[in-house]
Amino acid sequence: MTNASGYLLSIIIPVYNNAEFITGTLASMHQSITEEVEVVIVNDGSTDLTEERINSFYHDNNCSNIKYISQKNQGVAITRNVGLAHATGKYIGFIDSDDIVCQDYFSILLPKLRDEKYDIVEFNLTRDMNNLYQGISDMETVVVQHEIILADGNYTPLLPTFRAGQWHLMTKIFHRDVIGSDRFEEHRRYEDMIFCPFQYFKCQKILKIEHKLYYYRVNNNSITENIIDSDADSIFFAMRKMCHYINENSAKRTVATLMIVNCFLEGRKLLRKKKGYYRYNDSMLNDIKNALECSDTRIIKKKVVYKMKYPHIDRYISELRYKIVTACKNLFLRKGF
Repeated sequence: MTNASGYLLSIIIPVYNNAEFITGTLASMHQSITEEVEVVIVNDGSTDLTEERINSFYHDNNCSNIKYISQKNQGVAITRNVGLAHATGKYIGFIDSDDIVCQDYFSILLPKLRDEKYDIVEFNLTRDMNNLYQGISDMETVVVQHEIILADGNYTPLLPTFRAGQWHLMTKIFHRDVIGSDRFEEHRRYEDMIFCPFQYFKCQKILKIEHKLYYYRVNNNSITENIIDSDADSIFFAMRKMCHYINENSAKRTVATLMIVNCFLEGRKLLRKKKGYYRYNDSMLNDIKNALECSDTRIIKKKVVYKMKYPHIDRYISELRYKIVTACKNLFLRKGF
């Protein structure tokens, strides 16, 4: 993928009905933005005042490095893919339209990108605005960071990353050659979990910045606060995708196993939140069986291995518990407690 624009970094912002927050997001981003950065805003069919707020912000803040695309509503995965199609920077980053970045976001990140030394530059997020990186003048001496080097087919340096399972898209800056032709899975939620782990396997050098540069707003409209029936299916899809990957890349099996376990536990948790118990369907049961067969069980906790080996029992026990608790609650309600 060639880069003829001269931009070092493209920031993609998918937007849908975020009139309440978008001005704050853009204002935080423009605190330290430079001409090296291209901003690609994709409005996914907003029906509120989002477009008006964006136009108003840029009317008051004249910028020449902005691309604004408006489309009918198609979902966040397709919206991000549209952003990728229009992004021209050597590196690609993502910011959600209701979040905030620290005032030194670009001051810290851009120097790390200029030599194109790293395939991915990652950092931390916070859900508490007070913990967002404040920054001081001497940036080079205060930024805590470490490199992850992958060489000679040794992927063990990725174990801490995969064990943490923090696949937030917004905390990673990708070299566009790492992403290549990969795109987000259309009509799937939890698209970051489906996308991000596979990018790490294509890297040679990663930089981890140990500071909270990104404020993740807990929004009542976010997918984590509004679980739908298909969310667990998306998580199991990610697990299934990694199993297929392991079958063709056995050298990465041990590290990839941690992502599979993360998917299993996350999907299990979503089922309980939505259904009341671990209500695996037949497809999920088959996915769990295949996942365990292709995993390196040496690095999985025995308790988790048991739950993956006997998901029918896991489902039965949790369903029984759910029915007992529900019956007790109904009894108390009838008796007026």
